[in-house]
Amino acid sequence: MRAALATTLLIAALFTSKLAHAQFAPSPIWTGAYAGVHGGMNWSEVDWTGGASFASENATYGGHLGINVGLGFAVIGVEGDLSLDNAQYSLAAGVGGLTYGADAKATGTLRGRLGLPLGPALIYATAGYAWADFDVTYRNGAGTSIERSSGFQGIVYGVGVEALVLPKFTVRLEALQFDYSTSKIDLGSLGRSTDSFDPSSAVVRVGVSYHLN
Repeated sequence: MRAALATTLLIAALFTSKLAHAQFAPSPIWTGAYAGVHGGMNWSEVDWTGGASFASENATYGGHLGINVGLGFAVIGVEGDLSLDNAQYSLAAGVGGLTYGADAKATGTLRGRLGLPLGPALIYATAGYAWADFDVTYRNGAGTSIERSSGFQGIVYGVGVEALVLPKFTVRLEALQFDYSTSKIDLGSLGRSTDSFDPSSAVVRVGVSYHLN
């Protein structure tokens, strides 16, 4: 997961260097509201009580809304997004005679953005609140199983590059790291009081945005 973030950082740095030498004037596209779609890959990990750990590589796609304020030397903004995931974690042996499994359903973020405008391009850092929805399945040795739908909250941070390619349209490449807090899930019906579930993921995605200004 860290390698994907490092690769995107390198691409962003090289792209920024090229644009800096071009000496473009800041574009007015970096002020106003926008909406768009995005898609990419999600490398995720899930840790359970007792040391059980799972990893998944899957596609992710969704939409985003945001607003920028251009300050000349910088761009500040706020962006929210909702993405759908199809990550599936197979049941695997855990502790106390239980096996675990999970399906990742959706993620959402509300982030601030701070960018450096270089003519028709913008390199930016972003950070904020993240939310994820998982369906978690538990099964004991007797074949009894339960399923819990659980929401997880955490933080997201990353970097990206965005460029104007057509009037009012920009394309972007960004890398995001999601770190969620550990959640306790009630397993009383399986003979255990609670269990811990701790997901995290790294996402590299591309997107297209339409600017309303």
